[in-house]
Amino acid sequence: MKLIKTLAIAAVTLAAASLASADIYIVGSNGDRSATQKGILNKLAANGSWFFRGDKGSTDNANPTTNKNALNSNFGVWTGTFNSQSVKIKVSFIGAAGAVYALAGNNQVRFVANNGTGSGTLLSPYDPAAVLNTDYILANASFGFSTNFQETTPYNGGSYDTLVTETVGVSPIVFVASPGFPGDNLSTQLAQNLYSGGSLPASLFTGNAADLNKIVYAIGRNTDAGQRYASYSEFGLGTAAAVKVWKPALSGQITDPSTSIKYGGTVTSHQLWPIETVSGVDSAVRGNGGYDSGGNLAPQLTVTGFDANPRKGRDTGSPTPNAEPYPGATAAYYIGYVTSGDYNTRILPFSPSSVLLKYNGVAYSADAVRNGYYTAWVYNRILARSDNVGLEDATTSLFHDQLRDEILNTTATENGGILLGTLNVERFADGGLVTPK
Repeated sequence: MKLIKTLAIAAVTLAAASLASADIYIVGSNGDRSATQKGILNKLAANGSWFFRGDKGSTDNANPTTNKNALNSNFGVWTGTFNSQSVKIKVSFIGAAGAVYALAGNNQVRFVANNGTGSGTLLSPYDPAAVLNTDYILANASFGFSTNFQETTPYNGGSYDTLVTETVGVSPIVFVASPGFPGDNLSTQLAQNLYSGGSLPASLFTGNAADLNKIVYAIGRNTDAGQRYASYSEFGLGTAAAVKVWKPALSGQITDPSTSIKYGGTVTSHQLWPIETVSGVDSAVRGNGGYDSGGNLAPQLTVTGFDANPRKGRDTGSPTPNAEPYPGATAAYYIGYVTSGDYNTRILPFSPSSVLLKYNGVAYSADAVRNGYYTAWVYNRILARSDNVGLEDATTSLFHDQLRDEILNTTATENGGILLGTLNVERFADGGLVTPK
């Protein structure tokens, strides 16, 4: 009788364990977003029904036409079943360096407070209006993704954990100019000049004296961003470079009703990016910050016009705000960098007249990346702490492994990414030499 009772208790305990819920927290970069979100979708779909709600809307297994809401969301929560357990997976694509900071320093990250209920868009946890425990919670990441080598970031050595990293894919970086830009190429030298000084006459891009009074302004990402470190390394500026990028104010932007993506509009004023501290890094000087995501940078590459003051270079945040270094300016444009995924989803569908630039004379294509002709790209990596903190739960650990394999073998191609196994070249540092395998 005692044996039967013991076995019955064990069976109940096992059943309870199989029905328990697992909470998984994932951080990552914008360059990892599409492949990771599609990988999560695939793993949950293989185990039954699922639901997602994020900052770009909601979707579920019964409404595949709205799945783009999940793939486009930088923040959100998935609910479903995995490993015979109910799982709740919260994602925050805060940036490549930010993901390293979160995991290597065991630092808490903002995740949405929502538990996978309701429909429609959620407020970004990093929106200035976001309220703790209403719009966001603070939690340590279970694991994450980054498009940077850890050595590229400031979060390397000393008190920071040396993370366990595995390469799962490749994300191209593309350079885009706002509509009407008369050039078609960005060279390394032009990129260095543009991002060091903040602006250049378009004539330097076109070789046409008629473009002398058409002005190009730089926009970029903050110190959390893998695209920042990779791009400035690619240009030869290095990761510690102090750059000058602009922060515009816009009027007349349009919001796409199906995706909540913004585009178009007119620049009414702009200033060199204000000094800010992100993930413990002080930008130190005006102009050296930038947007917190590729999704927030992309709309600036679709603007259709500049008012007179920003066109002439007036910096509204300057101690001498009426200074206009280009008083004869007749037109103005922005140039910035985004992943091919953000270009494909946030720029091209809404602003086909934005200009996808060649880099050093080479047009972007997946094959140009694979064969080493186009060198602006980064690896996608899955990250875990070396002490296994975050992966102690068996379901979380298994999900880490299966999501890694799903991206490596299948979803790395989502929105312009490239399967690692198809790459004919390699590099050993962000912005480093691209050499044949």
